[in-house]
Amino acid sequence: MTKVFVDTSAILALLDRADPQHAAVRTAFSDMADADLITHGYVVAESLAVARRRFGVEGAMALLDDVLPVIDIVEVPPELHRRVQAVYRLSLPSGISFVDRLSFAVIERDAADAVLATDADFRALGVPLVPEPARPTS
Repeated sequence: MTKVFVDTSAILALLDRADPQHAAVRTAFSDMADADLITHGYVVAESLAVARRRFGVEGAMALLDDVLPVIDIVEVPPELHRRVQAVYRLSLPSGISFVDRLSFAVIERDAADAVLATDADFRALGVPLVPEPARPTS
């Protein structure tokens, strides 16, 4: 079974009909009905906070009722948190968030086959991004 890591950026695009990536993420999410979708609790916390702030109670409820039930929440043990925190500290100038750094570690640890994300930071992992990023036009 294909294992796909789900990032905050995709969750928020899924909830936001005005997001330019909404349709592509929605299609990809639907196409992954048979995949093993995973994320971690930091993504859940970040997504809930942003959804509540941007979309109100209805957005948070849609996330809780419609999106999260189909995603497995994987554990982040304290030693992984500490290791990623050290990496994050050293990489602060890069601008990559702590949650993304932790996601990178989970993707590697759990051998994800793809990442459902709209965040360009995930391109550096060498794991396919879903939906396929749009190519710049000249």
